[in-house]
Amino acid sequence: MTPTSIPRWTLAALCTFVAALGSWAATVLPWRSWTTFAIVTTAFAAAHGVTALLAWFGRPARAAAWRVQSLAALVYLGYLTWNLVTAASTIAALYGGLGRGVAVSLGLVWCIAAFVTVPLSAWGIACTGGLPSRRRVVAGSSVAAGALAWGVLQARAEARATPIGAEVADRAAIEAALSSAIPTRRGEAPPERLSLMTTAAAHCNKPPEQIAASIVVTWVHAVDGDAAVEHDCLQGPTLDAAAARLRERLAGNAAPGPIAIDVILSTDPLEHVAPVVDGLLLRPGLDGVCQGGRCLMPWQLLALDAFAVSKPIPVVPELRFGFDPRQLRRAMALPTTPELEGLVRIETASFVADAKGELHALHRLREDGPPLDAANLHAGKLAAERYIMSAQGEDGRFEYRLDPFVGKVTYEGFSLARQAGTTLVMCELAEDRKRARKVAIAALKMLVSTQRRHGDLAALFYPAEKSVKKIGLGDTALATIALLSCRDLVGDRFDEDIDRMTRFLLAMQRPDGGFHPRFDLVAGAPEPGPDPLYAVGQAVFALSLLEAVVGAPGASSDRFAAHDTVRAAVESAMQYIATDYWSNFAEDFFFMEENWHCLAARASLGHHRHDGYERFCLDYVRYKARLILDEGDEVAPDLVGGYGFGNVLLPHNTGSAGFGEAMSAALSLASARGESMPEHEAALRRALGFLLHHQWDEINTFATSGPHPVAGGFSENMGSPHIRIDYVQHAMAAMGHGGRVLGLLE
Repeated sequence: MTPTSIPRWTLAALCTFVAALGSWAATVLPWRSWTTFAIVTTAFAAAHGVTALLAWFGRPARAAAWRVQSLAALVYLGYLTWNLVTAASTIAALYGGLGRGVAVSLGLVWCIAAFVTVPLSAWGIACTGGLPSRRRVVAGSSVAAGALAWGVLQARAEARATPIGAEVADRAAIEAALSSAIPTRRGEAPPERLSLMTTAAAHCNKPPEQIAASIVVTWVHAVDGDAAVEHDCLQGPTLDAAAARLRERLAGNAAPGPIAIDVILSTDPLEHVAPVVDGLLLRPGLDGVCQGGRCLMPWQLLALDAFAVSKPIPVVPELRFGFDPRQLRRAMALPTTPELEGLVRIETASFVADAKGELHALHRLREDGPPLDAANLHAGKLAAERYIMSAQGEDGRFEYRLDPFVGKVTYEGFSLARQAGTTLVMCELAEDRKRARKVAIAALKMLVSTQRRHGDLAALFYPAEKSVKKIGLGDTALATIALLSCRDLVGDRFDEDIDRMTRFLLAMQRPDGGFHPRFDLVAGAPEPGPDPLYAVGQAVFALSLLEAVVGAPGASSDRFAAHDTVRAAVESAMQYIATDYWSNFAEDFFFMEENWHCLAARASLGHHRHDGYERFCLDYVRYKARLILDEGDEVAPDLVGGYGFGNVLLPHNTGSAGFGEAMSAALSLASARGESMPEHEAALRRALGFLLHHQWDEINTFATSGPHPVAGGFSENMGSPHIRIDYVQHAMAAMGHGGRVLGLLE
């Protein structure tokens, strides 16, 4: 084509779109300003912007600009391809496989980049003179493919840590050397248990990569009633020499209690790969970090909550990952810079010696196992029960969050839904019924103290002193479940509250069986809107429990709403969920979080069966089971049973716990229907085994503290230490109900 016959309006529109997209990517995607990605992407956007301007004004120079832009865009795509592939290779070498979620994400990024570059560039090259000779194109492509392959191999090689020596690679030799170094008789015990928590870096005489053996030890030193945590790095030309120094260091100095020991196995100097990947170069719970002779152990990085720095999607605050070099250097008392250079990743063999001197090997701060059997599952459930009971404040609230390494409790983020859910589990599953009754009464009193009344209706809103005009459905629905479920334990003292709150739920139901999301206290009527997530299932659950109460033989006819009214409401809701609630294109691909419908269907087995509603639950758990990691997913053994996408982003414990709750209910439904679900039973066993493995216990709490025992609690995941009451509540419910349906618990 001649310069004047080059397309104008179509070219202008397309180039403007790509320029805008490139500008957005350059300014929003990088975590820091003026990264290489930001600069290169800005140039890419500018090239398209120049062509767009020339095309809008009809300048003949748009032909030359289009050709330059097309070639530059292909180079830019090559730059992205190189970085995405090498980044993927680095993560694969570190984590033993990308995992399905990360693989899909990287593939989508490349597809988007190719979509906005290849068609427009190919059109531009064809319209402005075509390609040079075929021989040159083939030669150039071969060189590019060879360079890409070399980059993949180089990235994988650089991501592998360098072993320090053959001696420290022998785990049996390490355990033997450490066992001989731990004193069988300790000094005097401190007046109270001391946590081994310290965020101070250990100071090694030499950088670990420059000497054959480095052992970092943390213990309590108690003399003449004074106790303090000691943290030291002991080195030697051989493992035995370092162990001998450890023996000398502990002799007469170690008080009864745990001793944390890390043997440094290998080192890997960190280098910049890509903005997102850089934050993943340290693996949570597996890797520590050094700079020079200053080192932080893997458990110390967990204590610093160092692996939850980045929040790439603000509307999903739970998605947090990656570390910040500045935080690590600050902990090592070094000048803070955002660069990786100078930091060295270390892999360690981690152990804790208990008060008897027995050595326990830890992986991600957890021992292997325990196997899923009746004894271990029962012990885990009891430990969770004790944790919850000890985490209740004087005002009846359950604490919201505990930082186990600092011992700090906070109620910030407290919600009525979590208060009600925790109370429900206590009433359903607690074995210490006397203490559970006391706990439940205090918790329920706190819940009903937040009532806002409108006539004979009552809804809950927290905090009680805050003025409110509109109240959502969920808090009241879940609190009603707790009140009705606890009725056998606490008696009829809350019946008036139950009556007002269930009348509120009935008033919130739409004619089609669904539920309005909010109630307008000023207008005195529900506010129309879409079905609220979670709350619909909770409302069905609460009304079904009420139906069982009012339909029981000898039930008072004037204490609550009429049985016929309640039964009709439950039937209408179940029919709506079964036929209209999720009857769209998405049903064939995924479900939202619908656990409460499964729990409601199980609670209804004895008095209100609905085939479609039960099938909705069974379809839901069949979908959810696909997200439980198994042995065939190429994940680390301690991630099997996790609810997630692979090794890179650690599965959250609550995901597996929620699955356990829903699947245990679904298996009860299947049994009542005469159906067999052996593969889903197996998935439930994996999830329960995952929860048992990740529960805090007496061994892995060596560096924790708090106003109550930490053992029995659950953190968000292995890379984030904070314990929330709902994490523990959901895990206890999964273990209790799952153990029953699998025949492991009474």
